[in-house]
Amino acid sequence: MRRKIQWFLVMVLMMSLMACATTQEKWNKLTPDEKARIIIGDIQAQLDGAFDSAKLQIGHKPEWKTKVVPTFDVANKVLADVIRIGKTKPLDPAMVYGMVQNQVSNVLNLCVQLGWIE
Repeated sequence: MRRKIQWFLVMVLMMSLMACATTQEKWNKLTPDEKARIIIGDIQAQLDGAFDSAKLQIGHKPEWKTKVVPTFDVANKVLADVIRIGKTKPLDPAMVYGMVQNQVSNVLNLCVQLGWIE
């Protein structure tokens, strides 16, 4: 499962890096705080997309309220905590990953459990 989490986080990062040919250059010039904020935005976008997909697939089933909504709520609350910390001090990618990794893992586990991903 740890590999899936790492894969997910790498994919999120790669999606931001593949926007254009000079993205790597631009990425290298960013501060750790700027990189962390991009990563937060990408993770939030991925969670939003997964939530919308889940709602379309099982929004009418009992596990929607008992499993899906609470799992995504926790992940979103942790992201909000990271954003709040970023208002008082600079962030860095390792800090962001460390804070959100468990919640992203929970979302991925749920997606596997409900058959959305293998």
